[in-house]
Amino acid sequence: MSDEENAALVIKTGVEQMFAPLQRLIDQLLGDAASEVGLTLGDSVRVWRFKRQLRLLQEVKRLIEQSGKDIKPIATRLFFPVLEAASIEDDDEMQTRWAALLANEATSVGSMHPSYIDILKQLAPDDARLLDKLCDWCEIHNTPRLTTVYVKPTRDSDREMDTLLASHGDALENLVRLGLIQTAHAMKQRGFRFVGESMTSIPVPSDVDSWYELSHFATRFVRACRAPRN
Repeated sequence: MSDEENAALVIKTGVEQMFAPLQRLIDQLLGDAASEVGLTLGDSVRVWRFKRQLRLLQEVKRLIEQSGKDIKPIATRLFFPVLEAASIEDDDEMQTRWAALLANEATSVGSMHPSYIDILKQLAPDDARLLDKLCDWCEIHNTPRLTTVYVKPTRDSDREMDTLLASHGDALENLVRLGLIQTAHAMKQRGFRFVGESMTSIPVPSDVDSWYELSHFATRFVRACRAPRN
């Protein structure tokens, strides 16, 4: 056996030994498809990506154990894209969001919409942190409305939100681009409210008003990127 073959065998053996403690988790997450995973991870992934995958699975295990819920198999069309994306994520905070997607799907099937994968891929760490803050703010104030655009804010909470958004211009633009935040317009004289292309009838405080709103989809996405609820 050549030196290269010996080196390859050593690396493969080491990878398999590192992976062994998480094999049971893989079996639970993937069900019948689990028999192919060990070969895929053990033979084809590079060392750095493998370490990131290992960290991801350790985070998934931690989050599931923390939730106290039972594990259900995850569809391969969801599991592998998350594993692939998380293996090239070098930010631990972002990778924990990938782990939360898997943990939520494993404990509550259907909690991860396939589009969440593409959305999370397109978020920078600052984007994700801003979105978290916006969701928390809306929950505390019990409203999807984030800030006025054309009308000066009159409440301290509105001024606080305007300041936050003004300091994260690029992140805000990306969240709007992804549809997680929408621009809403209201016309008091006609009693209409427009969010994107949708229109509803509501009472409004001024003749013409415009603001940002957090979409319902954004709320569900953020919840799926957080640790499963007990």
